Amino acid sequence: MTLSFWAVASVIALVVLGLDWFSGVVIKLEPQPIEKTVPELGIAYEDLRIESGGHELAAWLIKPAEVQPFEPLVLLAHGWGANYSTVLPLGEQLADLGHEILLFDVRGHGRNRPQTHASIRAFRDDLMAVSRYAAKRFPDRQLVVIGHSMGGAAGVLAAAEGAPIDGLVLIAAPCDVVRVTGEYLSDKGLPGRFIVNLVRPFWWRRVGGTFRSLTPTRRIRELDIPLLLIQPEHDGRVVREHADLLAKAAQTDYRLIPDREHTDVLKDSLTLRFVLEFLEDV
Repeated sequence: MTLSFWAVASVIALVVLGLDWFSGVVIKLEPQPIEKTVPELGIAYEDLRIESGGHELAAWLIKPAEVQPFEPLVLLAHGWGANYSTVLPLGEQLADLGHEILLFDVRGHGRNRPQTHASIRAFRDDLMAVSRYAAKRFPDRQLVVIGHSMGGAAGVLAAAEGAPIDGLVLIAAPCDVVRVTGEYLSDKGLPGRFIVNLVRPFWWRRVGGTFRSLTPTRRIRELDIPLLLIQPEHDGRVVREHADLLAKAAQTDYRLIPDREHTDVLKDSLTLRFVLEFLEDV
C-alpha cells in the first residue's frame, strides 16, 4: 500500500477519534450540588442503597408519621446533572400530607460515585431498578413515578420496558433526548442541531444502539397506565413544544403552570394540586 493511503487512513482515524471524544464532551456531566438533605426535613426516613447494573444508587425513603398504608408509594426521579434535592421540594410537600416518598440519585449524580458521563439509557435502567426494588419491598402498594425533566423521559422508557409502575407524572419532560440536547447547545450559542447530527452515531455506542427505543414520543404510545403531563409556562430548558408533542403522542392533554420555569415548577401549589388529584385517581 502507498504512503498516501496510510496518510489518508491516519487522518480519517484521527477524525473519528476526535469526533468520539467530542461526543463525550458534549454530554459531559456538570453535577449540581445537593441543596437540602432529607434529614433536614425532620421527618422519619431510611437511608438506602439500591443495586442497578453494577452500580450502587443512593436513595432515601421518607416515612411520614401519618402515612396511609394503602396510598400509592411516590417515586421521584430527577433530571440530567441534578440530584434528589432538586425534586425534594415537591417530595417534602407530599410527605407533609402523609405520602411516603422514595427518592434516589441516578448513577454519577448526587451522593453516588462521580462519573464524567451518563446517558438516557442509564437514567432508564436506574429508574427500572429502583421501581423493582419498590415493588419487591411493597408488593401490596401501587407505585406512582413523578419524573422531572430527563427523569420524566426515563419514566416513559422504563414504563414501556415493563417496569412495575402504576401511574406516571411527567413534569417539564423532553419528548426527544437528542433534540433537547441540541436545543441546550443552541442556548449556549453553538450550532446545536449540526452538532447532535454529527455526533449521533458516536452516541449510539454509549447507549447500545440507536435512539428509536429511547425516544419518549415513540414509547409513550405503548403505555397503558394513568398519565399526567405538567409543563411550566416559561420553561427555557425544555420548551413547551415538547409537552405539545408528548401530549399528542399520548392522545391526552397537559396541565400548564403559569409563570413558572424549569425547576421552580416543583414548588408551585398548582403543581401540587394536580399531583394530589392524580394520586387520588390512580
